[in-house]
Amino acid sequence: MILRKTLRETLRFQGIGLHTGTSSTVLLHPADHLQGVVFRKGDTTIPATLEMVQETPRSTVLEKDGERIGTVEHLMSALFGMGITDVVVEVQGEEIPAMDGSALPFAEAFQESTVDTGESMEATLRAPVQIQKEQARVVLLPGDHLSVSFSLRYEDPFLYTQYLHLPNITPEVYLREIAPARTYLFEAHIPLVRQAGLGKGGSLENTVILTEEGIRNPGGLRFPDEPVRHKILDLLGDLALVGVPYRATILAERSGHELHLVAAKKLRDHLLLGGSFTIHDILRWMPHRFPFLLIDRILALNEARVVAVKNVTYNEPFFQGHFPHDPIMPGVLIIEAMAQAGGFLLLNRVENRENKLLYFSGIDRVKFRRPVRPGDQLILEARLLFFKRNFARIEATAHVDGEKAVSGILTAALVEAPR
Repeated sequence: MILRKTLRETLRFQGIGLHTGTSSTVLLHPADHLQGVVFRKGDTTIPATLEMVQETPRSTVLEKDGERIGTVEHLMSALFGMGITDVVVEVQGEEIPAMDGSALPFAEAFQESTVDTGESMEATLRAPVQIQKEQARVVLLPGDHLSVSFSLRYEDPFLYTQYLHLPNITPEVYLREIAPARTYLFEAHIPLVRQAGLGKGGSLENTVILTEEGIRNPGGLRFPDEPVRHKILDLLGDLALVGVPYRATILAERSGHELHLVAAKKLRDHLLLGGSFTIHDILRWMPHRFPFLLIDRILALNEARVVAVKNVTYNEPFFQGHFPHDPIMPGVLIIEAMAQAGGFLLLNRVENRENKLLYFSGIDRVKFRRPVRPGDQLILEARLLFFKRNFARIEATAHVDGEKAVSGILTAALVEAPR
């Protein structure tokens, strides 16, 4: 179980942007409702999701309606690493301040201000993910902990190969082993970065400069392998844009922002939330009650898919009149169970769900393939095909013992509940 967390109080950070060179201020506010990490710039709200990413050559940039926020990866990494799932990030400027080039100033502040929201979730990777481009690759495997292994290799005599394995990244491990690692740059690459219009705010105060003779920065490195630790910092910040906390074994080699974000998109497709949606959670979300609540547990949930369970017993009231000598669950009730699973999927996507009702407006291409009897367990799966302006189309199925029992396409609308 992963507890959702926010901040106890508003935190303020100010500094120079690494690439723009301009001053900016960031205010991190406690979340008043569970909405994930959300950036706010002026009147524009920008969710910290992959859809908002615009460019990734040397940093990760979010953009919506013409408003841009640059270099979000260090802040996102600190939020993810310290377990903060819900926060409003108010940005006054063009870029997140570079601070000292690491995530340490953010992480230290979060350590003192993190509080539980009282809600929980459990993220599970259901299948391996692998992304490769030339010699760079990212592999994500199902795991019980967040584990990272990173191999860094350059054709450079000073920084040829570095490797680090962290078997279980907790907030304490993140703060000690990852957060202090600063961004770095080869001295020979500085002209290329400047020609691209980047690095205008870079200095020895926020960037480790690697030369043929060694480290230019006074005081040297914070870790002998600080570069590979910073690569892990960036990796976690980019993968945090899947929008939910997760557990996985991550293997990366020579990867950067561009590959990380491709991996994040594939990760999100295979990442499911489950284990925390019991009947008590369902009763809080759904308006149905006996004898018409037809789902018992949510096994998995993400933005596009839900998997639910309906346990069928002879004590169901409908068996008294529906073929009592050869009890078969009515097909229309199986469709209703599928619809309720789909309703849970849609309610997961909206705010103020307690004030919403789901009305189904259409049922298409329904097929009944086998009877459902007492003792069966229905595995209900609903996938979102379309969702816009509170209207949705959902592909739903019900399986028994791995065999498809019912399938169909459901159309629905979310409406305001009557007062």
